[in-house]
Amino acid sequence: MNDGKRSLLLSLSSPDMDPIEKVILRSMNEGVITLECSGRLFTANPAALRILGLSEEEIGGRHFEEVFGSEPKNRPFSEVFVKVTKNSDGTLHQEVPFTRGDGQVVDLEVTSSCLEFDACTPGLESVVVVFRDMTAIKSLERMKRRAVNHLSHELKTPLAIILASMERLKNKQAPEEDNSRDFDRMERNVRRLTDIQSIVEEILDPPDFKPVPLSPSRVVEEIVGRLRSESAHRAVSLVTKLPDSGTRSLDPDLLSAVLETLVKNAIENTPDQGEVLVWAEDSASGIIVHVTDYGVGITIADQEFIFEGFHHTQATDEYSSKRPFDFNAGGKGLELLRIKALSEACGFDVSFESSRCKYIPTARDHCPGAISECSDVQDVLGCRETGGTSFSVAFKCPG
Repeated sequence: MNDGKRSLLLSLSSPDMDPIEKVILRSMNEGVITLECSGRLFTANPAALRILGLSEEEIGGRHFEEVFGSEPKNRPFSEVFVKVTKNSDGTLHQEVPFTRGDGQVVDLEVTSSCLEFDACTPGLESVVVVFRDMTAIKSLERMKRRAVNHLSHELKTPLAIILASMERLKNKQAPEEDNSRDFDRMERNVRRLTDIQSIVEEILDPPDFKPVPLSPSRVVEEIVGRLRSESAHRAVSLVTKLPDSGTRSLDPDLLSAVLETLVKNAIENTPDQGEVLVWAEDSASGIIVHVTDYGVGITIADQEFIFEGFHHTQATDEYSSKRPFDFNAGGKGLELLRIKALSEACGFDVSFESSRCKYIPTARDHCPGAISECSDVQDVLGCRETGGTSFSVAFKCPG
């Protein structure tokens, strides 16, 4: 028996596996699953478990039909194993979708083949299935189309309102009250276009921020207090948990620009009766500010491009610009790109973790906007366990 082929089939926890091969399998970005010719799953590397959203216990020793065949949506993936166990000649390549247990769909590029050595029956002994997560790549083209639609929407809507208001103002017989409303609409939408221009200019040419000695905790409390007032029409708790970090050297305008965007996004993605937590911790080089919401979360397909310009996480035909801080209010699609540009220009780090609510796994699934109106959870604590997002910003600001 070929030792190289044999060792691939050993469990990753097996003491008989070569340490180098263990490292290779564990470090691979591609998922690797091996199974016996009988169809019993034998090995799944960490990438396979992560991509499929499964645990070792859910795979190890079970037949592939038992693991993958029970979900009708995953028949294409299960068929990969059927085909390769029935046909030992050559290697099979194909693309299939896979629906995870949390309801999210990943796009997989699958290669499957048989290992040829005498262990079970001649010519069909063991099977190796290797798959690559193509979700982000597949989403890129969709994202580009959505970005163009988003940009078109951002420009078309205010321009249409302005033009319609101007047409009405031409009517000299219109009541003065109507004229006043038209002027208000025109001013509001001109400001909207001006905001887009201002953000684009800041992305292309970030301003010079000047650090000054300040108390991060005090400044963050002031910013959150202002945002709490501006979002008072929403039934979302905005909570802070801030240590006394003493005095740090940090630009308050930079802190405000970043925090306002993250908190606003968090509130807009959190249903009523939910909570947004702003908390901070000291680090060796400065301070890390976290904005955590227990809202709808970001789908896997959207996470890869969350910092791209004009990328929004709602279905394009369902997108609308609402009042700031409203649930699912549409932003300009530039705010997170702005933060990314500022991070590169000003030397701070920004990252995030997100888990999509399992009851609304895709962008076309809807949260009712209030925990009390959700039929899938019993209370606030039940909602908190379903999903959410946490952004972390590490500012370099020595005391």
